[in-house]
Amino acid sequence: MVPIAVWILAVVFCLIVVRRIGKVRLPIWAIMTAGAFAALVLGTITLPDAFFSINFEVIFFLLGMFVLGAALEKSGLLHRVSLKGFARAQTKKAVLFSFILLMAVFSAFLMNDTVAIIGTTVALFCAARYNIPVKTMLFALCFSVTFGSCMTPIGNPQNLLVALSGGVPNAFQEFALYLVVPSVICLYVLYRILLLTIPDRDSFVIQESEEVVFHNSLARLSTISLGLVFLTIVLRVVLSFFGFELPFVFIAAVAALPLLLFSKRRFQLLRRVDWSTLLFFASMFVLMAAVWNSGFIQTILPSSDLTSIPVLFTSTVIVSQFISNVPFVALILPVLSGSGIPLYMTLVAGCTAAGSLTIIGAASTVIILQHAEKSGKTFSFIEFFKIGLPMTLIAAVVYIGWISVVGLLVA
Repeated sequence: MVPIAVWILAVVFCLIVVRRIGKVRLPIWAIMTAGAFAALVLGTITLPDAFFSINFEVIFFLLGMFVLGAALEKSGLLHRVSLKGFARAQTKKAVLFSFILLMAVFSAFLMNDTVAIIGTTVALFCAARYNIPVKTMLFALCFSVTFGSCMTPIGNPQNLLVALSGGVPNAFQEFALYLVVPSVICLYVLYRILLLTIPDRDSFVIQESEEVVFHNSLARLSTISLGLVFLTIVLRVVLSFFGFELPFVFIAAVAALPLLLFSKRRFQLLRRVDWSTLLFFASMFVLMAAVWNSGFIQTILPSSDLTSIPVLFTSTVIVSQFISNVPFVALILPVLSGSGIPLYMTLVAGCTAAGSLTIIGAASTVIILQHAEKSGKTFSFIEFFKIGLPMTLIAAVVYIGWISVVGLLVA
């Protein structure tokens, strides 16, 4: 018998696919919040369990980065950097290539959720300035931060969990060996696919000089906050090798506190925070906990075959559509204990491919969609899936093949 929590998740999934009832358009945060509320009302999870299921470290991390993203945009600093970043691009396809490359590299070292927060504004700017379809730029951001984050142990939270599990010594070297080449291949395939969505991709773009509204004091504080974020990430990596894990909340604090303490526009920044996205994540944690507690996911997970690279990859992609990949990784790591580096890298790659399949497969995609909708732009589940399905299938072949070959060569 299928548990009630799974039925609730199925309804939520279907509503996210259609995104409307009649003529009423349903925000994705409202759908997830309604699902969490239903789980509580129907008794599939208790109120205390629901509260403790929320990963407040993730919530406060996103809050801090939302404040930083709002400051970068409000100060004009983000706009100015965007103008300089694409100043040498002569054609629309050159803009797309540069954008994918920059977002992928940034996500590898700034974490994908951070780049999703900041990059949405850049994507919308490029679409408007260079007359590129908005959805093309948004999809470029979604997939580039997903595959870019796969390349380092600090690209996203689940990578860091794997790196700190003890099963991957010399994490940066192993990630580079097993994951950089297939990730770059996937990014190039993404570029070629998205080129097909630009009708006049070889046409030249006009680089016009433009006055940017620039708030010097806020820009200075934003630069300080951004520099502190970089330094804190480096410190977190260094301390991890000595057995000390610097909390993500600390990164959020150094991002937001200089702005909230010393900027006169602190209340404007707080008003620009995407509170609906934070509510979405809190609700998602509650609903996913209810589904996991039902025991249904455990019955369909082929734990006895998880030592197979293709099976582990496929299982990770599928299960990550139903429960968040961070708790999934935390739960599966004990099963992989002592199983060898290739399987750990497969787990990372599977979580990456999961984020490329549907809009709920990666937190970064949800963040991008929520931010875009605040500006009146959006994309549907099906539109994303039309690109996500071939990207996921290609990623499966590339990652499984590369990890298997490298695993044999270094064994």
